[in-house]
Amino acid sequence: LANPESVVIMTEPSTDAAIIATGKAIFDQHCFACHLKTGGGMVGPNLTDDHWIHGASFAENVHTVTVGVPEKGMISWKPVLKKAEIEAVCSYMYTLRGTKPAPGKAPEGTQIQGSDSPDYRPPAS
Repeated sequence: LANPESVVIMTEPSTDAAIIATGKAIFDQHCFACHLKTGGGMVGPNLTDDHWIHGASFAENVHTVTVGVPEKGMISWKPVLKKAEIEAVCSYMYTLRGTKPAPGKAPEGTQIQGSDSPDYRPPAS
């Protein structure tokens, strides 16, 4: 980008199909080894259930991807991905919520409002 200061920081997950597709491509390239392509978790936690270790909000997801969780083996993606790419992958992660893939890793962390709750808002596909 010609002017990085002009970049708008997202506060909510995007519902834009192109951003979601970019996020999926990044997830499929970088995140699948620990979270599986379905987001069901393997080494890393399940991203499809209602339990979150480092917070369930979009801002918390962006923070976790940005700084990583070194004590659990997750690197900081800040040196690898641009801010917009991190926001895209986190927007894609929202589309995985409530999908219940098989296999799926057992829940870890704090339970949040479930996908059957009226307050739960994954982005539109």
